[in-house]
Amino acid sequence: MKKIVLTVFLITIVFVGLPQEIYAQFVCSGSACGFLPEGVKTAGNATVTKFEKEYLNEVLKTNLEAGFLSNIGTNNIGTGLVRRVQIGTSVSAAGYKKDDIQVKDDLVQFPKMPNVGAAVSPSINLDFNPGWLFGTDEDHFTRRFSVFLHGMNVAISKDQLQSLSNNKNYEGRITVRSYGGMLRYQLVQKEGFFLNLITWNGLNLGVGHHFMEQNFQLSYLEGTASTIQFQGVKGKWGGDTDFTFNSRVRTTNADIRTGFGLFWVANLIVGGGYSWNSGTTSMSLGRTGPFLVTVDTNPLELPREYQEQIDKTLLAQTPNAVLGFGVDGEAKSKRGIGYAIVGLELDIFLLKIVAEGLYGGKDLYSANLGAKLSF
Repeated sequence: MKKIVLTVFLITIVFVGLPQEIYAQFVCSGSACGFLPEGVKTAGNATVTKFEKEYLNEVLKTNLEAGFLSNIGTNNIGTGLVRRVQIGTSVSAAGYKKDDIQVKDDLVQFPKMPNVGAAVSPSINLDFNPGWLFGTDEDHFTRRFSVFLHGMNVAISKDQLQSLSNNKNYEGRITVRSYGGMLRYQLVQKEGFFLNLITWNGLNLGVGHHFMEQNFQLSYLEGTASTIQFQGVKGKWGGDTDFTFNSRVRTTNADIRTGFGLFWVANLIVGGGYSWNSGTTSMSLGRTGPFLVTVDTNPLELPREYQEQIDKTLLAQTPNAVLGFGVDGEAKSKRGIGYAIVGLELDIFLLKIVAEGLYGGKDLYSANLGAKLSF
């Protein structure tokens, strides 16, 4: 009986994730609370704490580290050298998979669960050569510098959220904000062979800083109350599920790049670097609503907008309560990540297309793709 209740709550939590430090609260007031397993609050909070330490902490760390590597790719660098000025857009995504984790105690035994993370960061890019901007000669040392800037402020409204999810039961807002840049220097100049049909791109060094913030405020509006069963007695739990999540990731990185150019169009890129990263998250998950245990007529079969208008006389004849569950917490993480770079840059007249892949260690990958107009 206890396993049924805890499994419902904990599986719900798994899908949204929890931070490093957690405060869980299970509350029930009313006559229907007698149908709940005795001591479920104490047992439930103890199990959640164990679950958080052995599984959710690790999932949080995995997601943050995916965000670190995604941050690195937001500038969509390519060869690292800008002739004059470039403007375009790009998207950077990262994924991280670690070994599965199994959590169990005297109350609940979970199956092995995946420890995976992911992050996506879209950007608008502006790149320029400061030497060209200042009007210096082609041979002037300032022409060896390139500046790469990126930024984006995206907001997904309630209507867009419902359209993307194809579900009218979702309400809320999602915002993603990112910005940053890199300063790069062509340490060793390019050198051509075979009438410049093949070129060695020299050595290009860069250092940058990047910031990304994500905010989620979501509510899932239940169409009808959910069914919970305790030893053959069915109960209905109304109310909506509210979820908020905030994440901030900062990355400072330095890398070196080289590669080969082919036929004035394609440039193969290889390199490596190191990043210093820090991230914080905070979240809350909660649901509170009427809880009824009944055999015949159940007013919580009504649509959610009418649940608050239930006849009080009917409620008095039916075991009822207010059932609530909430989780609040926050976390911090720091990590340095070394990474390898491989990419391809295509120059087609004024259009430049850059695709890059980053490898940050076992099962930690990132990729970015961008298109820019080069003037």
